[in-house]
Amino acid sequence: MWKVFGEEGVMVRFGPLWKERMIELSKRRKDRDRFLELLEKAEITHYLDIHQTLHVFRMDLPTTCTAEDVEFLKGFVQRIIKSAEYPMVDLDGEEQKAALVISAEEPEDEHVSRMSSWYKMKQEEDRKRGSN
Repeated sequence: MWKVFGEEGVMVRFGPLWKERMIELSKRRKDRDRFLELLEKAEITHYLDIHQTLHVFRMDLPTTCTAEDVEFLKGFVQRIIKSAEYPMVDLDGEEQKAALVISAEEPEDEHVSRMSSWYKMKQEEDRKRGSN
């Protein structure tokens, strides 16, 4: 059975489960209120990189958050992970590789970028054809 910090769950619910476990594991920690405030603003997702067999948890913060906020979260979460008696993710008692990405950057819409590049390339091709 899959577990996140010792709590059983199905992979499609790992993001919310990770958040729940962070809330539980942060009890009695200094600066918990600041952590919970930032955690509440974050969108937490999970995906499995099958090529590297790596569980990736992504914490996307609003762009209004500062680099200091990101550093605070990084340190806070690292302390929780080090002190937790369970691995971040395990399968049938065997620890799995896992990583956390924390970002406060506006996500780039790759589709818009690719279409913009394609459109520019198409205009250049049409211009070259027109001059021949």
